[in-house]
Formats: sequence, C-alpha cells, structure tokens
Amino acid sequence: MKHKDPVPVDVTSTFYECPTCGSLLDGPAFADGRQACPVCGATVAGGAQRRVFPTDRLRRLDSRIRRYHEDGENEIVVILAAAFLEAILEDIIDRILISHGADLPVRRAVLDAQRAIGGRISKLFPQLTGHEFEDVAAELGFRDFPRRWRDMREARNAFIHDSPFHGAKESIDPRMASQAMQLLDQAYQLFVLMTNRFVADGRSRETA
Repeated sequence: MKHKDPVPVDVTSTFYECPTCGSLLDGPAFADGRQACPVCGATVAGGAQRRVFPTDRLRRLDSRIRRYHEDGENEIVVILAAAFLEAILEDIIDRILISHGADLPVRRAVLDAQRAIGGRISKLFPQLTGHEFEDVAAELGFRDFPRRWRDMREARNAFIHDSPFHGAKESIDPRMASQAMQLLDQAYQLFVLMTNRFVADGRSRETA
C-alpha cells in the first residue's frame, strides 16, 4: 500500500484523558464525564472533568512557535520546536512507565539515566514497548516523522554548536522551519495514537 503523509491536525483540537486507563479521546460528552470511557468503561464521579491534552503549557509554547514562524524567525522556530518534541516524547515515556506501575522516583531515575533524545528514541522506547520508534511511527501512518525529526535536530545542533568537523552554520533554512511546523502538527496525532496503544491498551486490560 502506498504511504500517504497524515493530514495536519488543527492545533486547537482537544483530547481528554481517562484517569483509569489513560486513553486520550475527544468529544464534549467524554470531556465532562457524561460519557463512559469507550475503552475501559470507567466513568468520572462527581461531575469532575477529565484532564486535557495538550496542556495549557504546551498550547502556550505552540502559540509562541507559530508567532515566531509568522515573523520569519527560522532559528527560533527550529530550536523551540525541537524542544517541544523532546518534551512530548518525555511525556509519552513517562506515561508508559506509569502504565508499567513505576512510581515517581523510578520514573525520574529512568529518565535521568537516559537524558539524550537519541538514546530515549533508540534505547529507552524499545525497551519499554518492545518496538522500535520508527516501526511504530510507520504503522501509525507517520513513516517519515522520525527521519524528518532527526533532520531538524541536526539542523538545530549545527546552528547552536560550533563544529570543528563541519563548520558553524550561521542560519537555518526557511524550509527547515516549515518542516518543523509540520512536525509540530503531526506530533499531536502521533502522541495520542502512541498513548492509546502503549498506555491505554495495557491498562484497560488490567481493569477489565
């Protein structure tokens, strides 16, 4: 089957977390607790609302990145987008650790022991899920996401760090900034799909 790139999602899309199984789903009825979780059947007592994704903190950072892009600040866009994606990946890994029963000290120790983004993708993610990040991204419809993410990190590093091997990069290409914005949009979709596969599926079976 010919691969098709995913259509960028509207950044205002909002998902809500089931506190029992960790599923991320959308819809106002699910948000305010009127609808039971379709994955595990859990309800929310006392009219409490489910936790929102993306968080307000992520939304504020997203808005800043988009304003910098509108202003043509390519370097700032790539630097902040790279940081944003690293924060998203850390959140995914933390949720997976929680689904395995890890408490806060264990989660902190695991993430502190593997701080480099490359190691978290190539070592920590496969250890926790049993699957390579690239393979999962491809299965979920985001085949080019890992490669394009690596390209963006390399562009960021070449600009920030003087290299005796390749020479310093004085600027970042506008095309790379545009690619960073595409990755930003796709990260929301990919995050939700990965969460529902590696967090919600396991926890819902435990509560069944």
